[in-house]
Amino acid sequence: MIFKKTIEVRWSDIDANGHVTHTAYGTFATHTRVAWMASVDCNMTKLLELGFAAVLLKEQTEYFREIFLGEEVSIELYFAGSTKDNSRWKFVHKIYSANGKLSAINTVYGAWIDTSIRRIAPPPQYLLDRIQDLAMTDDFEHIA
Repeated sequence: MIFKKTIEVRWSDIDANGHVTHTAYGTFATHTRVAWMASVDCNMTKLLELGFAAVLLKEQTEYFREIFLGEEVSIELYFAGSTKDNSRWKFVHKIYSANGKLSAINTVYGAWIDTSIRRIAPPPQYLLDRIQDLAMTDDFEHIA
């Protein structure tokens, strides 16, 4: 399943050049991941109940086209990689402008943390089942 989220570009998302600021792309991606988690019954309350949290380790955005104030952007979320034990992960967000053209790709690497020991750990099966339902990228990466 490809999870899609539509977001309207707000005044606070714009920089002095009149287009979306670099930090807004990361915010769009985060908002999309959180919305996906909520849609599969893994909201913050559920994560706390499971004793797990996600932590971001690296984020990268590639820009292709400008996006402007008032446009509606569409973000597609993909599962793009994991370690053998699934404790670390990679997600890709494809960000499309209102005309449907690819404007940016945001890639994040992160990990699951067992909140009782404050260490990176494999997630419970409950989380794995939901992640594995998300569409995978064609170049899915087995992270070392």
